[in-house]
Amino acid sequence: MKNIFTLFFLISLGTYAQKIRPFVGVSAYIDTDFDGSLFGDLKMGAEYKLVYYLKPEIEINYMFGALEKLTDRDNTGLLLSEYSKKVSAVNYSFCPKIILGNKNGDGTGYLQILPKYTYSSIQATGNRLSRNQGNLSKPLEEKEKVSTNQHSFGIGLGCAIDLTDDNSQSLAVNIYFNNINYGSALNMLKQDRKFKTQDVIGFGLNYYFVFKKKSRV
Repeated sequence: MKNIFTLFFLISLGTYAQKIRPFVGVSAYIDTDFDGSLFGDLKMGAEYKLVYYLKPEIEINYMFGALEKLTDRDNTGLLLSEYSKKVSAVNYSFCPKIILGNKNGDGTGYLQILPKYTYSSIQATGNRLSRNQGNLSKPLEEKEKVSTNQHSFGIGLGCAIDLTDDNSQSLAVNIYFNNINYGSALNMLKQDRKFKTQDVIGFGLNYYFVFKKKSRV
């Protein structure tokens, strides 16, 4: 699957650059179980102009999030143990993006519907630090690491604005309905709570651009 993304980017540098636009982006998702109530991802991919109203995309993104730390204290407030959990994932996605409006390219922007299939490779880690009665300067440490794979379908809605007259650069602001359950890995760790990130709402920015050869004078 990685070879597909590599090939798509190589093509974008060649003769089909007018139909293929690479993009980079960032997204953030709201979930109160996470530190700061957020987790996010960095992404890159490419859009192919099949027809004006249909511009399929492929994407790879790296997601990372840290859950709020769990602490255990005695009656005097002395810290006995601390447990932290993190989750990361590499997500491969295909999106048959649908464009609504602005076919004449008048610069006023257009809406886009973003149905998305995603294959995810998810990894969760846990780290417990406990008070060492025999040596207070060296706490006891216990580490865990688990991984799993997942298929999911999600959807998004966005608004894009062309930044140039020739449509070579655009900026899209999107709202995502995430259906990737990172809890499938987190729940394999030793813990009392269960987590899920399905049905989480997120917001993202994508910047689209075109590689152009400089004209010779």
